[in-house]
Amino acid sequence: MPGKLPQASPAIEWSYRISLGAKGLLGLTQLIGGIGLVLTPGDGIQKLVDWMTRNYLAEDPDAAIARHVANWADALSPASQNFYAVYLLAHGLLNFGVVVALLLRIRGAYHVSLAILGGFVIFQLVDFWHGHDPVLLILTAIDVVVIWLVVMERHNSRPKVPQHHVTTH
Repeated sequence: MPGKLPQASPAIEWSYRISLGAKGLLGLTQLIGGIGLVLTPGDGIQKLVDWMTRNYLAEDPDAAIARHVANWADALSPASQNFYAVYLLAHGLLNFGVVVALLLRIRGAYHVSLAILGGFVIFQLVDFWHGHDPVLLILTAIDVVVIWLVVMERHNSRPKVPQHHVTTH
């Protein structure tokens, strides 16, 4: 068939689909978290974290992660909660939208997804620079891998234009 697209290598295709699935799950998780924050009353986060960490901290008052989460929840203001809700909703919607567009191979999805993912990388690195949250580095690494896989998928799925050789005598 003349217009048939070449197939990506099985490893690239497999990695691409797995990373998109993971990115889609991350997007759904962010959407659910954002909706949860919107629907949570003002002190609901503090009460939930207190309930989750109370027994653990009673047994081990030096538990670093539990102490960090409890301190974070205690310092969470309503304005911060609103920011996190909007951030999670927007980031989750964009992540999920990118995944759906790429899986459906919607025209222009590759370029738009690269722009959105590149924006995420820049935003997360700037945010890391200011707050030093290591989770941002993990999210950035995931985005960089997905960007690389999107580029590889796009490269492998483009129709190859035959090269015409011109000979001169």
